[in-house]
Amino acid sequence: MSLTLLHLLYAALAPWLALALLLLGRNPYPSALRITLSLLLPAGFLLLPIQHFFLVQWILLLEPNPSITLASLLALTLLSRAGGPSFLRPQDWNAAWLFGAAASLILYPMALGLTRFDPYAWGWGTHLPLAVAAITTVLLFTGNRFGLLLLLALLGMLFPPMESRNHWDCLLDPFYGGVSLIISLCLLYKISTGHCGSARRKALP
Repeated sequence: MSLTLLHLLYAALAPWLALALLLLGRNPYPSALRITLSLLLPAGFLLLPIQHFFLVQWILLLEPNPSITLASLLALTLLSRAGGPSFLRPQDWNAAWLFGAAASLILYPMALGLTRFDPYAWGWGTHLPLAVAAITTVLLFTGNRFGLLLLLALLGMLFPPMESRNHWDCLLDPFYGGVSLIISLCLLYKISTGHCGSARRKALP
């Protein structure tokens, strides 16, 4: 398998998982037929040829390097909705959203022209992996399972499955960052207004 094909297959993973989740829906007891169709139809849809390219290649123009974190969260959600075990608990999802929001607030302000400071440069050296390793250690020590996903992202920094070699792209992409910001704001609002129980329940996708 060529490296280019490996990059394309990995990049197609997140759109495929997202479409499969959309088709599967939130039925707590999906039939085997529905699960099978939810997995197969998105693959066929993404392979539709449009002007000499597959549809997935056009989609990837929006984000050619979906993060390992996003792909992992989508995969675990799909597994859970297909009748498998729920690996992430509410507190783990909260950690995932808060991490994504914090990382977005660090990385994206420069891209929006709000500052001249360039944190993306951290992704070319060892500073970012070391910081993520410290966060991962704290999460694992406290029993938070989101730490295992960060551990997977750290492994991806050593053996990146994507075209980009910047470590930030293993951790964060605009889709994961944007959703994390929205959900984190909702969580903080609910906590500040005293609806902590509701916030924990709605942390799940």
